[in-house]
Amino acid sequence: MTFPFVQNIFVSVTVTSITFAVVSLLNYLNKKQAITSEVSRKVVHIGAGTLFLAVRFYDDHGTISKYFNVFPYTLWFFILLWKSQYHSIGQNRYDLVVGTMTRSNRQSELLYGPLFFNIVAILCGTVFYKTVLASLTIAMLTWGDGLAAVIGVQFGSQRQIYRSKTFDGLMTFFLASVIASIVYTAFIVDLQSIHLIKIIVISFLTAIVETLSPSDYDNLTIPLSIFLIYSFFY
Repeated sequence: MTFPFVQNIFVSVTVTSITFAVVSLLNYLNKKQAITSEVSRKVVHIGAGTLFLAVRFYDDHGTISKYFNVFPYTLWFFILLWKSQYHSIGQNRYDLVVGTMTRSNRQSELLYGPLFFNIVAILCGTVFYKTVLASLTIAMLTWGDGLAAVIGVQFGSQRQIYRSKTFDGLMTFFLASVIASIVYTAFIVDLQSIHLIKIIVISFLTAIVETLSPSDYDNLTIPLSIFLIYSFFY
């Protein structure tokens, strides 16, 4: 086996192991009522997107093995499909995956936000491997959307602008997306690829799209809007 292959296998196994360790820890804290299901759901969301930064450590000389970066997301994709079909809520059994990744302990929720997130990560790790578009997409989806929900719920309940979405959530999405996009692009691609004005415009327009999107579908509408706006600017 060549060194790039071994390196890429090692990174993939490490990232995959971390995902299971985090979910197990959140499951433990959730069962002890140390955290709420909403907190665990957002930690999973932000954690999964942050781990995408590990794509930098894949050796591009491994022509095929560099795509092992999507193994964790592909594995979880199938786990979510399986859990959404075979978990039995009716028997009052607590399930690790359903309990940490859904709002109301309903397995059907796994087919929306969590599944969409993994599909987007798989596309960004293959079709858009180590590109600015992938960096912006995962950055905004991870930190923009992740923090917007937390801040919007905690501090913006009196400033609703559309359904349950708040002005505080919109601004949090915008600011977090700008900062995260700069970090992700610099880390995954390079500093020269950072175009601040374009990032600001894309972040703001995507923040509006997120505000108008149903909660179950924003993990789909956000990357689609980023792709369309990015295609226009680039």
